[in-house]
Amino acid sequence: MNKKIFYIIITITILGCSGGSKSNVSLQTETADTAAIPKDAIPIVYHDHIYFPSQVDSISGNFLFDTGADGLYLDSTFYATNRFRKFKFANGTLPGAGAGKPQKVLIIKDTVSFTIQNYDNNLSFIPVFLLKPILGDFADGIIGREPFLDKIMEINYFHEYIRLHNDVSAIDTSGYERISMKKERNRLFVPATIHINETVSIQEYLLLDLGSGGSIDITSPTADKYKLPEEITGKISYFTKYGGISGQSSSYYFRANSIEIGKYRLDNVTMRYTEDKSGALSSDKHAGLLGNEVLERFDIIIDFKKNDLYFKPNSNYGKPFDFSKLGFGYVDRNVTMDAWIVTGLFKGSNAEIAGLEIDDKIISINGIDIHDISLKKQSDFWKKTDKASLLIMRNGEEKRIEFDLKYVL
Repeated sequence: MNKKIFYIIITITILGCSGGSKSNVSLQTETADTAAIPKDAIPIVYHDHIYFPSQVDSISGNFLFDTGADGLYLDSTFYATNRFRKFKFANGTLPGAGAGKPQKVLIIKDTVSFTIQNYDNNLSFIPVFLLKPILGDFADGIIGREPFLDKIMEINYFHEYIRLHNDVSAIDTSGYERISMKKERNRLFVPATIHINETVSIQEYLLLDLGSGGSIDITSPTADKYKLPEEITGKISYFTKYGGISGQSSSYYFRANSIEIGKYRLDNVTMRYTEDKSGALSSDKHAGLLGNEVLERFDIIIDFKKNDLYFKPNSNYGKPFDFSKLGFGYVDRNVTMDAWIVTGLFKGSNAEIAGLEIDDKIISINGIDIHDISLKKQSDFWKKTDKASLLIMRNGEEKRIEFDLKYVL
C-alpha cells in the first residue's frame, strides 16, 4: 500500500472519568470480592469503566473495554516504556469524543496478539495515541467490540467479572429483561425513553457505550431538537480539555425526571447534554450514549450475535444518582507525573471560585500525599471529605487552594 496516511473511522467515547490509578497493579487484589467470581470468569476492575487484565505481544497491561470502539488501541506512554518487538508503522488520524481536532497517531500495521486470560486474538491496524491524559495512568489501552462479535458477554459490575459464552442457552436468563437492540455499522443502539421533565420526553435510540463513564450523554442535535437549552432551568455548565480523543468538550449537567429501558424505570437521573458541534457527540445518527453509570445498576448480558441486551437489577439498583461534590474533574497521573491532573471544571463551583484551574497538578489533599490514596480508595475518600485543602503545582510553583466540597446542583 503506497499511501502512508490512514483515517481510522471509529467512535471512541471515553467520557465521565474522574480518576485513575497506578498502571500494572495487581488486578486480583483490586477486585471487589474474588470469592464471588466463578472459576470460568475473567476478573475485571470497575472504576467508572471496565478494565481487563490483558497481554499485548506478551506485555501485561490494563485495557478499557469500549463498545463504541472497534479493535485494539495502545496508549503511547505504555508503548514507549515497554519492550515491544519492532513493528511496521503508518501515520494516521484518530477521531472520537470531544470537539477538537482528531489526534495524529501512529498505526501499527503488523498483526499483534491480544490475550485476556486464556482468550487469544490476533489484531492489526492498531492506533498508538495519547490515552493517559484522558483516563489516567491506570489505562494502558482500549479493547473494542471486534474480539467479541461471535460471543455472548455476561457482565457482573457488582462482583467485577465477565464471562464469555458461545451461546446464550449456556446462561440462566431467568429474571432478565430481554431488549432487542438496533445494529448499525457494528454498533448497538438501545431503545429508551428519557423523561426530561413533566412536558418533554425523548423516545429515541441510545448508543450502548461501555466506554462512557457517565449515565446518559445527549448529543447536541438531540438537545437542539427537543429545545433542552430552553426547557432545562436547573443545570450547570462543565468544560473539559480532555473530553475524549478529540479533546475539549462543553456540556450542561442536569437532573432528569426518569429514564425507562424496557420495563425498568430509574428516577432522578443525573445526566448531561453537550454543546459540541464536532466530534462523536455532535452526531445526528443517535440521541446519545448509554453509559456505565446506568448499566452498573444491572447484571447485563450482551448477545453480540443476535443484538440482544439482557437486564437484571443488582445490588446497585437503588443507589441514588449524584452530581459532583468536587466541582472539578481529574485523572490520576501519580506514576508518570507524580500528581493528579485537573481536567475539567464546573462553572460557579467552589473549586472554580477558589481559583483551581485545568491542568493544575494536585500533590496532596488535606495533608495526605496523593500517592497514598489508591484507585479503590478515592471514591470513599471524597465521600468522607467536606473541606479540601489542595497543594498544587502550577507553572512550576506551589500553591494552596482551599474550599468546601458542595454538590454542584
